[in-house]
Amino acid sequence: MLGGMLLIVGYTVVTGISPLPSTRLGQELVIAALPAELEGTVIEAGSGWGGLARAVGRRCPRARVIGYELSPLPWLFACLLQWIRPVPNVEFRRRDLRQVSFRDARAVVCYLHLEAIRELEPRWRRELPAGALVVSNTFRIPGWQPCAVHRPPVRLDAPVYLYRIPRACRARLDVCG
Repeated sequence: MLGGMLLIVGYTVVTGISPLPSTRLGQELVIAALPAELEGTVIEAGSGWGGLARAVGRRCPRARVIGYELSPLPWLFACLLQWIRPVPNVEFRRRDLRQVSFRDARAVVCYLHLEAIRELEPRWRRELPAGALVVSNTFRIPGWQPCAVHRPPVRLDAPVYLYRIPRACRARLDVCG
């Protein structure tokens, strides 16, 4: 138990954030932002304990959902849960998000802190194909204009921001294509 706690603390220092699961309402808002008929690859950036990636997989059965997580304990938990109660179109990979390619993603979902979003934003702008969705729980993407904002009915939870990569991507994403 102590070893697990130290592992989480160590990776919290390395990554700058502890692996916090999305709230139930936040997860529902993210899921509602994704079309059920979505196909292709959906990436959960920072999949933590795996709950959101698994929910996305159930919502979008024709999509291939890949959850990326660097912290070993949450990643192992997600893999174990996936082994015990599999969602057929979901997989988890232990990888640093700075090493992940977003080129084939039709959607990215995330519950990342603002610093991580700022670091990934230029890569999303360069790598995501036109029409791809980015759904961010709680944090806006600086310089991007959301296509939609899903606000929770109770103010205790944070909004979810939906973005679509436009056909002609400019330095600032301010058009939903």
